[in-house]
Amino acid sequence: MKITARSATWARPSAVPASSPLGWGRGFGLVEHVLGADSVLNQSNSIFGCMFYAIQLLLGCLRGRWACVLLVLSSLVSVAGSVYLAWILFFVLYDFCIVCITTYAINVGLMWLSFQDVPEHKAKKH
Repeated sequence: MKITARSATWARPSAVPASSPLGWGRGFGLVEHVLGADSVLNQSNSIFGCMFYAIQLLLGCLRGRWACVLLVLSSLVSVAGSVYLAWILFFVLYDFCIVCITTYAINVGLMWLSFQDVPEHKAKKH
């Protein structure tokens, strides 16, 4: 069996290409409509992902309560973004992407881990 470019699309994140006429691969399909196609924020979704994971890594190395709170909040935003992109992948593009689904699972795992690290607030005793 010969593997063609079309038969191997399930293995790569081709479902949301940056050059798609629908624009889902840039700015999550939202920035262009809100801020315009020339906005500096209308970048490839992968740029936002790299920035997110770098911030998660840096915050994960810190041990303050504020770092834990930021980890939880950013993880919740990433899971919301994953649900949004999964909805687009399955119900708008009618496609399947193992790399995308793995990324969604990683985001859920990061959220679960960030909830494990939240220290309880201890009231000051007078």
